[in-house]
Amino acid sequence: MTKSAWLGLTIALFVPVICYYIVSGFGEGAVNMPRRYFDDSVVTKVVNGKTINDTIWHRIPHFELTNQLAQTITPDSLNGKIWVVSTFFTHCPNICPGLTRNIKKLQKSFENRKRKKYGDTSLVYFISLTVDPARDSVEALKKWADRFYVNSDNWSLLTGPKKDIYSLLLNDFRLSAQDGEGVDSNFIHTEKVMLVDKNRVVRGFYNGLDSLDMGRLAGDIGKLYLERDRKKPSIFRAYLPILPLLVAVPVIVFVVMYFLGRSRKKTELLA
Repeated sequence: MTKSAWLGLTIALFVPVICYYIVSGFGEGAVNMPRRYFDDSVVTKVVNGKTINDTIWHRIPHFELTNQLAQTITPDSLNGKIWVVSTFFTHCPNICPGLTRNIKKLQKSFENRKRKKYGDTSLVYFISLTVDPARDSVEALKKWADRFYVNSDNWSLLTGPKKDIYSLLLNDFRLSAQDGEGVDSNFIHTEKVMLVDKNRVVRGFYNGLDSLDMGRLAGDIGKLYLERDRKKPSIFRAYLPILPLLVAVPVIVFVVMYFLGRSRKKTELLA
């Protein structure tokens, strides 16, 4: 075997391994992912002799609310989906109609994208929480949904006890801290749209009346869809312990073949 052949063999064997470590080391920071907003605690761990801080991010807690089809919606029924959450009320004369129209455009864009790329998999689920549940009955929600041609397959207008809805918005989404003009805790009225990832962690706030901000929201939804669950190890990790063997076996085979070839040539010359 010539030197060029040995060089080619070495490159073929080791370049994929080197590339894997480069990608695993630097690939995660290549995309500017939406940040996580609220933490519950920071736990200090010792892993392989190194001290690391593991942040426990705040998750949207369990709730049970009713949508425009009189269905009960809970986080478990939305398991594995990305949420886009907004607020409204059916007697709203200004913010809510424009906000609903913009969310409808976003829903429509992902319906088209889903058909082209994702088959029957729902990429995102839309939630609109009424802040006036005393007047917004299931019938009122249905009229609002029909008015704006809401696709109920992945968009729920939700009503329920006011204390439950307001607790979610003020204590879990923490709208008061995100709205520059402040939020009236007695009657919430805001154009903010919230993004929640598959693990029920808040990942973004957007102005639902601003087309540029809604475009940013659409891009962040795509990023979260592609985000790998940090708790799930890479599919390559299981093969790392046998990686030296996977590299060594081809090398040994080629070395044996090389010496067998030389031995065969010597035998032919002597004959």
